[in-house]
Amino acid sequence: MNIARISAAAIVTLMVAFAFGPGARTDAQQSIGPQDFSPRITHPLFPLSLIGPKVFEGEEVDADTGETIEQRLESRLLPGTETVAGVTVSVLEEKAYEGGELVEVALDYFAQHRDGSVYYFGERVDNYEDGELRDHAGQWLAGEDGNEAGIIMPASPVVGQTFQQENAPGVAEDMATVLALDESVTVRAGSYTGCMRTREFTPLEPGIEEFKWHCPGVGLVKEEGDGMVNELVSVGAGPATPEASASAAPAAPATAATGVTVPSTGTGSREGVSWVAIIVVIGAAVAAGAMVTGALMRRSAR
Repeated sequence: MNIARISAAAIVTLMVAFAFGPGARTDAQQSIGPQDFSPRITHPLFPLSLIGPKVFEGEEVDADTGETIEQRLESRLLPGTETVAGVTVSVLEEKAYEGGELVEVALDYFAQHRDGSVYYFGERVDNYEDGELRDHAGQWLAGEDGNEAGIIMPASPVVGQTFQQENAPGVAEDMATVLALDESVTVRAGSYTGCMRTREFTPLEPGIEEFKWHCPGVGLVKEEGDGMVNELVSVGAGPATPEASASAAPAAPATAATGVTVPSTGTGSREGVSWVAIIVVIGAAVAAGAMVTGALMRRSAR
C-alpha cells in the first residue's frame, strides 16, 4: 500500500470538500448584481405591479387590557421607483390604523429577481401617537448597518421550505415556513383557491407567530395571530398598460462585482461556483500532497 499517495489523495479530497461542501457559501449566494433585478413585481402570489390598492380590516385583542381594537390597513404601489443598495426597487406604501387613528406609515421596498423570487430591501417607518410623529422604530434598509435583503416570496415555494424575509440583526429578523400550497380561503373581498399558507416568526420574539394566506393573482388575503385577524376587503384593478420596458426581470448574468448581499432561498442551490476557485484549491491541495509525500518518503528512508 502506497501511504504517500493515499495521504495526498485524502488531502485533495478534504480540501475540495471543505471549500465546496454543504457549509460553504458560493459567490451566487453572497452577491447578486442590480442588473439581476426588476422593480416590476409579477409573482403570482405577490403581484404588486398587476393589482391596484388593497384594503384590509380586522381586529386585535390588547393583551394587557383585553380590549378589542379595530384595525385597518391600506396599501398601494406608488408611482416611480427608488434605489436601495444599488438596486432599483418598487415602493409599497402601507398605512395602518387602530381604532380609526393612524398609527404607522411605512414605505416597503421590493424587487423581483430574474429567477422569479421577490426580494425585500427594507422599509422606512413613521410611527404616530395621538396624531403626532413618535419615532421610526422598525426601520431598516439593505446595505446599511450590516443589513441584507430578504426573500419575501420564493420563486417556486415548496411545503416545508423556510426562508428569511428580513435580515436586519436586532431590528427585523422575520422568517416564514410554507405549510400548504393548495388551500381555499374566503374573505370579504371574495373566495380564492390554490393559496399558500405560511407560518411567520422571529427569533426576536420567541413564541409569537402569525399565519398568512397568499393567493394567485391577488397576493396576501388574510393573516391571523394570537388574538388578531385581518382580511382583505377590497382590491383595485391593476394598471391597464404596464410599462413594456419593465415587463420582465432582466436576463443579464449574475455578478459579484456590485456587492449586493442576498440570502440563499433555502432550496440548496449550488449555482455560480467559480472554476477559478476550484483550480486554486486543487492546486493548493496538490502542492500540500506533494509536501506530505516528500516527508513520508524521507521518513521511510530513515
